[in-house]
Amino acid sequence: MQRPVFISTVLLALSLSIAAPQVVSGNGWGHGNGHGNGWGHGNGHHNNGNFKKIAVPNPEAPDFGAIFNWGLKLRNIDELFLIAGHGAHDSNGQIMYPGDAVGQTQYILDHFDEYLDDAGYERKDIIRIEFTMTTDVSDAEFNAILGLFADYFAPVNIKPAAGTLWIVDALAIPGMLVEYEIWCAK
Repeated sequence: MQRPVFISTVLLALSLSIAAPQVVSGNGWGHGNGHGNGWGHGNGHHNNGNFKKIAVPNPEAPDFGAIFNWGLKLRNIDELFLIAGHGAHDSNGQIMYPGDAVGQTQYILDHFDEYLDDAGYERKDIIRIEFTMTTDVSDAEFNAILGLFADYFAPVNIKPAAGTLWIVDALAIPGMLVEYEIWCAK
């Protein structure tokens, strides 16, 4: 399945800005206090505020800055957390919103912060996302999914780097249309 780049649609639908590289020390929210957490209380990091995320835009590529960066430099990492692909399923493997890629994506995003928190991470610690979708996902659903990710990352100063968008015939569980693999660092 071919996926044309929806530059005009995405650029109109999202409030994107053309920005010079951004540097964030500490937690990625842009409120660093020099102690690695940005909010004035301990967070268990061992790098004493030296962790940095630096967005590196590509002036030769479309600006998708509301969703992801074309490049992301990481400095002074204490820990890398790789999260297996998450789909919209419950603990028994039952698919939520079968056949609805947008509903499945919203379900995943609605539950993901809790998973991150349980592992000692936050949304701002996400550094890369691998997107996998089935051929059943329409162009309209794809654009709506991009909007959901833009909303999800709106409060984060430095957006993650996007990975590859994989289009496959099917995923592991019948009715599953999307799956997202996440990388985090701090």
